[in-house]
Amino acid sequence: TYTELDNETIKAIFKTILNIFIAKGKFPEPVVEANEKIIMSVLAIYGAVKERLKPTPDKSHYTFNMRDVSKTIQGVCSAHPPVTQDLLSILRLWWHENTRVFGDRLTTAIDRTMLADLLKEQAETVFGVKTSDLFNAERIIFGDYMQGESERPYVQITNMKVLIERIERYLEDYCGENKPMKLVMFLDACDHVSRVCRILRQPQGNALLLGVGGSGRQSSAKIASYI
Repeated sequence: TYTELDNETIKAIFKTILNIFIAKGKFPEPVVEANEKIIMSVLAIYGAVKERLKPTPDKSHYTFNMRDVSKTIQGVCSAHPPVTQDLLSILRLWWHENTRVFGDRLTTAIDRTMLADLLKEQAETVFGVKTSDLFNAERIIFGDYMQGESERPYVQITNMKVLIERIERYLEDYCGENKPMKLVMFLDACDHVSRVCRILRQPQGNALLLGVGGSGRQSSAKIASYI
């Protein structure tokens, strides 16, 4: 057990971390000004998720703690300055990281809708941004695997067709060096591979993939590890 920190202390800790990252990245003023709002919104989402989504016998993994807040801020701190030049750009990353940290653990459509409504509410009330302005693509997906091995900036992937083609090339390269896997890389499959890639790129990143037999857990992990 440990002593719970008060909200002001928690905000001060994460604000300092985000301030250092923003200063090093030389981000423009709109991103700098959003610093404290990002911290407040992540804490609000964490508090609401922790309060509303309690662990039950069939959802025993619904245990949320400050590590989730840390992981979300860590994801925001992966922003690539050259392509994060306005508030909408950093908010798309904010949406993505909250969805990955909290949303990927949710098992029902009702719970996922609740999280999406929370994010929408925070975007509109805290940042004054409509969801329709945030979604500039079919899905908000970030990854560091679109530009090859030399440079791996963590950027938004807006063209889903290009994403699928890129993952298919990685699969082709993998099959040329290892035991072939006969897979059809549709968008949902590529999305899952991207989620695993995000985890593996983080320091000491790890995940437990759950699903029925034949749902592609092992294949997704193999491709993501190769990428």
